[in-house]
Order: sequence, then C-alpha cells, then structure tokens
Amino acid sequence: MGEKHSYLGTPTTLAVMIVAAVWTAASSGTAPYARVLACVWAGGAAVNLALLLVRRRRDRRAATQAAAGGADAKTTADAKDAANAKAAADADR
Repeated sequence: MGEKHSYLGTPTTLAVMIVAAVWTAASSGTAPYARVLACVWAGGAAVNLALLLVRRRRDRRAATQAAAGGADAKTTADAKDAANAKAAADADR
C-alpha cells in the first residue's frame, strides 16, 4: 500500500485555517482571550504555509536541476566518447 498523506500539511488546509482564525479574531462576539489565540493561530498557520511553499519550490528546483544535470552528464559522456574515438582514429594514422 502507498504512503498515507496528511491533509494538515496541504496549502488549502492551511489557507482555510488562516481564514477561520482571522474570522474568529475579527468577530466582535468572541471573547478577548479567544481573539488573541486566534491571532496567534493565524500567524502560525501563515508561517507554516510560507515554509511549505518555499520547501516545495526548493524541492521542485532541485528535481529540475537533477533532471537537467542527468541530461548534461549524458551529453558530456557522449562528447567524451566522441573525443576518445577521434583520438583513437588519429592515433591509427
């Protein structure tokens, strides 16, 4: 079976958490201590969302560079093979 994924770490869930916390903090019917806790919760969720998006971008960039590096390595290896074949042909003359 595949790996289980948590929905708590998705950008959509974090955005919903932020909206709910801001809504609670802005509500005039909410107790003052709950409003403060909602602000703290919204800030934490916003930081978590930012870190998640930065981590995803870094992982995508690393995967792209690894794929490009593999293609470059193959091209470099082909160039080296061609150079070695040419050197061997020149040595036979």
